[in-house]
Amino acid sequence: MEKLNGGCYCGAIRYQITSLPTWAAHCHCRSCQMALGGAFLTWAKVAAGDFEVTKGKIKTIQKTPSITRGFCGDCGTTLTYDSKTEVEGQDFGAGDWFAASTLDDPSIVKPMSHVFVSHQQPWIKLADNLPTLSEF
Repeated sequence: MEKLNGGCYCGAIRYQITSLPTWAAHCHCRSCQMALGGAFLTWAKVAAGDFEVTKGKIKTIQKTPSITRGFCGDCGTTLTYDSKTEVEGQDFGAGDWFAASTLDDPSIVKPMSHVFVSHQQPWIKLADNLPTLSEF
């Protein structure tokens, strides 16, 4: 597969992925809403090690003990997500998670569901027929 590139709004951070995302979803959790400043964020996941920063250094914040969010320290663009949470025996954090919209060509991402719809804002109406999960 050819390498795909992405980065932050100001260009200080650039990254590349060396595989197509294995999973993607629209997250409506309150934490993502606050971190992004929007109603939801589309996350994509590639196999561990298939995400590499090629320019700059991602800053991180850990507000919740098991979750680390990465962002550009210059423009504030949300870039990465790392979780040590297990859901039904599966490691939710396995792989490298990144904000799908930060790819140069985000159309390669194919979201598979909406998660944390229990936090969904009432003015968002879902009409894409993707599965919904109350939590994740």
